Amino acid sequence: MPELPTGCEMLWQDFTALSAARGSNGFGPSRLSWADLDAYQRVKGFRFSPWEVEALTRADLAFMAEMTKRKPKG
Repeated sequence: MPELPTGCEMLWQDFTALSAARGSNGFGPSRLSWADLDAYQRVKGFRFSPWEVEALTRADLAFMAEMTKRKPKG
């Protein structure tokens, strides 16, 4: 696994917490939604900055791409 850039440790912890609570659509994990991000921020009592939202979105896209690769073929 690549090393996290300095200063991103807390954001990675937020991503793993969000990811652990993600739902499923019956075929595998669902993408994190805007509602998921909003609810997480309300529960935690803070707001992500725009770059953090972008980083979380990109991390989620990478996660979903990896899950697609690992999915057994038909």
